Amino acid sequence: MGMVASMCTEPIKRRRAEKDLDDKVAAALRERARSRQRTFRTVNSITMRLPRFKDGLRDIKDVFDQYDEDSNGTIDNDELRSCLGKLQVQMSDKEADDVHRYCDVDRRGGIQFQEFVVLLCLMYLLFGPDVTRRVSEFESAKLNYVFDELIDAFLFFDKDGDGKMKRKDVTRRMNEASHQERTPSHTTAQLFKEMDLNRNGKVNLKEFLYSIIRWAGHETEDDDASNEGSP
Repeated sequence: MGMVASMCTEPIKRRRAEKDLDDKVAAALRERARSRQRTFRTVNSITMRLPRFKDGLRDIKDVFDQYDEDSNGTIDNDELRSCLGKLQVQMSDKEADDVHRYCDVDRRGGIQFQEFVVLLCLMYLLFGPDVTRRVSEFESAKLNYVFDELIDAFLFFDKDGDGKMKRKDVTRRMNEASHQERTPSHTTAQLFKEMDLNRNGKVNLKEFLYSIIRWAGHETEDDDASNEGSP
C-alpha cells in the first residue's frame, strides 16, 4: 500500500517542483525585462546570430566533459551535485535533484550536453555572472554574451513577460516586419511545435533554449539519432 501511495505522489511532487522552478525563472525574466533594453528587433536578427551561438557553445563542451566524470555522455545526480558545488551554487540535495529532473528536458535520464547548456544558462539567469566566471575564468565574457543573447531571444517572443511563449506570440513576431511577406501559418505552427516539447501549448525558457541549441547545430551523434523521430 505504501509503495502504491509513493508511486501516486511522486508525479505530483515532480510537477510541484517543476512549477516552483518555472515560477523562479519567470520572476527572473520579468526582472531582466524591466532592467535591460531589448537586444533583438526582428526574427531575422536572431536567426543571423545562430552561428555565433554555436561558436560560443563550443567552450562549454570541454566543461561538460570535465563534470561527466565517468565519460558516459550524461551527468547524473552525483555529478550534478559536484558541478553545483564547484560553481558555488548553494542548494540542498533535494533542490539539486529537482534541478536535475527539471533540466532533463528529453526525459532520457540524466543531463546530456544540450541540457547542460540549458542548466548553465538557467543558473546564470538565477544566480548571476559569478556562475560563468567559475565555469571558466578566461571564457566567462564569451559565455555571458551567449547566455545574455539566448535569454534576450526568448524575451523577444515572450511579449507578455510571463515566462511562457504562446503560439500567437511566435506568429505575431514572425509577421511584424512590414517589408516582408507574411509567414505561412503552417511554418509558424511547425516552428512552435518543435519548441513545445511537452505539448502543453506553451514554451518555457528551458524548451526554447533546448530548441535553439539544436537549431544552432550543436548536437552529438546520440542526440541526432534520438531526434530522428522528433517533430
